[in-house]
Amino acid sequence: MKYLFPLIILTACSSGTVQLTEKAKELEVYGNKPKDCRVAGRVVGVDKNGSKELALNHALNQAAEINATGVFVNQEVPNGSVMNVHATAYQCD
Repeated sequence: MKYLFPLIILTACSSGTVQLTEKAKELEVYGNKPKDCRVAGRVVGVDKNGSKELALNHALNQAAEINATGVFVNQEVPNGSVMNVHATAYQCD
């Protein structure tokens, strides 16, 4: 039982902010759906504390993993204290 408390603290601290990866920092967030670009996939960013910015960071990190050049946010969905950002990832030349 004495090990449970440090484990809870460690878990709470590790679920902090979603940092952008170096590759994700290079991506664009498009204000309009880009033309002449290929859809690389769909991504859903999630932040359990309700932050749009951190949910977007999560989506950008996912888009970077599939070699996208940017994302267009289709929908921001709050669900209680959880924020979901649904986005389309694009590859543009």
